[in-house]
Amino acid sequence: MRTQAEIRADLTLKIVEALKQGIIPWRKPWRSIPDPVRLPTNFVTKKHYQGVNIPLLWLAQHQHGWPAGYFASFQQWQAAGAHVRKGEKATPIVFWRKVTKKVEDENGQEQVETFPLLRTWGVFNVAQVEGPVAEPFQVTTAPTGARFEGVDRTEFDQVVAATKADIRFGGNQPMYVRPPGDYILMPHEEQFHDFPSYAETLAHELAGHWTEWRTGWTGSYAEGELRAEIAACFLTAALGIPHSDDLTNHLAYVQSWIQALENDPKFIFRASAAASKAADYILAFSRPQQKAGNEQDSEQVVEAA
Repeated sequence: MRTQAEIRADLTLKIVEALKQGIIPWRKPWRSIPDPVRLPTNFVTKKHYQGVNIPLLWLAQHQHGWPAGYFASFQQWQAAGAHVRKGEKATPIVFWRKVTKKVEDENGQEQVETFPLLRTWGVFNVAQVEGPVAEPFQVTTAPTGARFEGVDRTEFDQVVAATKADIRFGGNQPMYVRPPGDYILMPHEEQFHDFPSYAETLAHELAGHWTEWRTGWTGSYAEGELRAEIAACFLTAALGIPHSDDLTNHLAYVQSWIQALENDPKFIFRASAAASKAADYILAFSRPQQKAGNEQDSEQVVEAA
């Protein structure tokens, strides 16, 4: 029977080999309201935002889990027949306004000069407002609490429960909120396409991000995402999650972050060692004997790579 270190070394090599084959489009394994626009768009004018405002609004969507990319100002929402909910905060965007002024040239002649002036503005996402026009773009179906049945999930549930991690369900974007929050936010289980997708996503947040400061790991955002996905791969494989040996979804995600790291394949091996330590940290809550193997397993993964 192969050891955990051998299994993880094999998975690491498979990932490296697959990355050489090119990009695999990543998937979103949970359901939410389909985003009707590809770029952040003004709800009233139906024109998408330009320049730096696109990543600014994308970031806000990601952080808050807003399912649709429609935005508008406070006054625009009012004009459209909706109102911003009390306590909601605007997302700042920028725009250039042309300003003209009269100046005298060196000959004393009056000239008109035009120059751009940077201004900021606040917009609200459609998820932050109330009104009939906004309802089709918001999550309105109450969760039933349904769980996947007919799968062997006992050990997975035991391992997750043993960590005593604060896992909160709701919204449309999984994320780990770092201290002082220190909790995991997950879409409801019934929003996922199948149990493996749910388990892999929770493992990414739990083994990947929840363990970062607990295991003393430091690194860039891209490095953290790479480590988290490999840790999820290791953890689901160790727990025998159905299809955990199918790396298609993991590879797609890993590929995207390898590009952010300027296609540095060497980091895969360093990230794999860190991911092995993270997976063992999670397993140690319910498998105390795993604690002694952390350092050795991590070293074996690097050596095998």
